[in-house]
Amino acid sequence: MTQTPVLHTGRLTLGPFSMAHFDAFRVFAATERALYLGGPSDDPRDAWDSCMIYAGQWVARGYGAFFASETATGTPAGRFSIWHPINFEEPELSWVLYADFEGQGLAIEGARAVRKWAAGQGLAPLVSYIAPENTRSIALAKALGCTFEKDIQYPSGAVVGAWRHPKVAA
Repeated sequence: MTQTPVLHTGRLTLGPFSMAHFDAFRVFAATERALYLGGPSDDPRDAWDSCMIYAGQWVARGYGAFFASETATGTPAGRFSIWHPINFEEPELSWVLYADFEGQGLAIEGARAVRKWAAGQGLAPLVSYIAPENTRSIALAKALGCTFEKDIQYPSGAVVGAWRHPKVAA
């Protein structure tokens, strides 16, 4: 079994799942901010299943979710993941940042750290799949230097844009 590594940025600690992360994600999942993750849902089982699926990829793939905490306080701040479900051709860099942590540059900080870690593992430049109406994530993708490649259709019928991350040094 692969253990989740711990990454540090200037303000974030990115590491394994904890119940504090579940509690924070459960609150997030019940809000409109979870719209692009299939929410909102106030059913705690939905939040639990999401956390377990993301954390479990470490066992199946050797990479997965880094649950982010603000280093100074230990407060859960979000999740940055190398997400690779069975129906994806390649791994995706995905992110969730909780409302209290927005507007501080933490999303780009966490995404860059996970992207650099992925490069060190030999993963090709990652992709991020983003709904065209998710303007905040598109802005983050652009700030990360991503370029739009094409639209793809999920099995659910939803159409998302494939945003390719640049090659980064490990």
